[in-house]
Amino acid sequence: MIQNIMEVLVENIQNREKVIRLAWYELVAQNNSTFLGFLWNFITPALQIFVYWFVFAIGLKSRSPIDGYPYIIWMMIGIFPWIFISNAITQGSKSIITYSAIIKRMKFPLSIVPTKSVISALIAHLFAVGIMFMILLLGGYGVSVFSIQIIYYMICGFLLVCGLSFLFSSIVVLSKDFQNTLPSVIRLIFYMTPILWPIENVSGELQKILMFNPFHYIISGYRDSMIYKIPLFSKPIYDISFWCITIIIILLGINTHIKFKNKFVDLI
Repeated sequence: MIQNIMEVLVENIQNREKVIRLAWYELVAQNNSTFLGFLWNFITPALQIFVYWFVFAIGLKSRSPIDGYPYIIWMMIGIFPWIFISNAITQGSKSIITYSAIIKRMKFPLSIVPTKSVISALIAHLFAVGIMFMILLLGGYGVSVFSIQIIYYMICGFLLVCGLSFLFSSIVVLSKDFQNTLPSVIRLIFYMTPILWPIENVSGELQKILMFNPFHYIISGYRDSMIYKIPLFSKPIYDISFWCITIIIILLGINTHIKFKNKFVDLI
């Protein structure tokens, strides 16, 4: 098991320049044939935020300020990391299938394929975080020293979705039905995770269960850093829970990838 992790780690480190080039190419190529091109990486999340804000704050008229912050600001800080998570999982899950032609024609380090998709989503997220800071500053909300904590939560998100990408990209090759099911699962997780609504809306055992959701750990971490100014590791039970879940997912994902990688060419 440790040997498999070392194999993947060494392969990615040795091919790090190739990983970055492929990640950047994937990010640029997504909207390369459109008039606005790279700008769609900013327009798409902006439109998503506007739609959710219009539906919940205007249409349902049920979103008053949360903890003193306008709903759209509170929601935005949760939406941006979720867009990174969902895009990384979606792109990572179909990465091996997408690169099937290259994999069949030449010897290719397979483990860098899911990684480059996650890094591509992370690059786009870095631009989004810059916009998030600008909106907060222009809105007069400012930033504090706690804001630097989002680097930690970025790392958390990166490692979590890397593990999921290795796992899901392998399962997609083994079962094409899983690729059709995954978008619905991601959508379900989105609405079950307190992104558009505060976790205080539920109580009792359900709230405790949702607090152990690793995606909620990342989303709430962004809000703790940007608006609540809560220091790292102030909730040790959830820190430990997140890392236990993430390590299990990484181990499961990498070992599944290593177990079936020699069969990918035949199965694609």
